[in-house]
Amino acid sequence: MGQLIAVILNVMVLLLVPLGILQIHTVIQAKNELLEVSAAAVKYVSNHGGVDEVTVQQEVRELISRELVEKQMSLPEPDLDVSITRTRWADPALWSHEDEFVLRMEIPYPRFTELIPMPAEKMQVTRQGTINTMDYDL
Repeated sequence: MGQLIAVILNVMVLLLVPLGILQIHTVIQAKNELLEVSAAAVKYVSNHGGVDEVTVQQEVRELISRELVEKQMSLPEPDLDVSITRTRWADPALWSHEDEFVLRMEIPYPRFTELIPMPAEKMQVTRQGTINTMDYDL
């Protein structure tokens, strides 16, 4: 009877350990992709600025869509929450030279399997940037 219990425990461990490793790999891969996409979005906003907040949000969304397709990333675009807020500005309308902003991106934690519990909170990346475009370039 002891050997049967040991065999069952060994089989459970042999099945759950690879699932856990795959789950960890999935989370790390999603985090790296989120970091890469957010870096591209911050660089885009820094180098292009914008005329108003709505335009900047739309352009960043389009950039993220292109990045996900071109680099064949596994991030789910519909679940990706993006918010860009200016923290300091000279002109309330234009996003231009020396304006500072914060870009925040969130996705739900990726799940490889339902057997391993994951936190209900979201995976989040926050980046800060400064716009390098002059008013007359817009």
